[in-house]
Amino acid sequence: MYIQEFHGRRVDRKRRPVLLLGMDIHAITFLSDLNLPVVSEMVIGLDVEDSHVCVRLPAKLQWKQPFGELNMYHSNLHIQKEQTLYITGQLNRMLAEVEFEAVSRIAYEKAANPSPPFKPYHYIDFTI
Repeated sequence: MYIQEFHGRRVDRKRRPVLLLGMDIHAITFLSDLNLPVVSEMVIGLDVEDSHVCVRLPAKLQWKQPFGELNMYHSNLHIQKEQTLYITGQLNRMLAEVEFEAVSRIAYEKAANPSPPFKPYHYIDFTI
């Protein structure tokens, strides 16, 4: 993550890692050690990358709340309609190649005992 623009001015890109909690085509929620102001004049950039590709996602912070020693942020993504299909495809390909099992939240919540192993669930919930 980096600050891309503040009050209409470009900002030098110094990136900080964040922990992704969830996302869809409209919004992203993540944890960060930074304490950023939630102001409409700031555009952040989020680089989602693997060994093959880097997908750049511009966003504006909507809210934040303390989360232990970190801050949890929720941001609206500003993806151009023409880029939606490309970004969705790249993110789904990245998720299919992760080296740990991802579990559907719906299947997890429906399970009586969430500890049994689930088969990998490789999908990001995007609506095109």
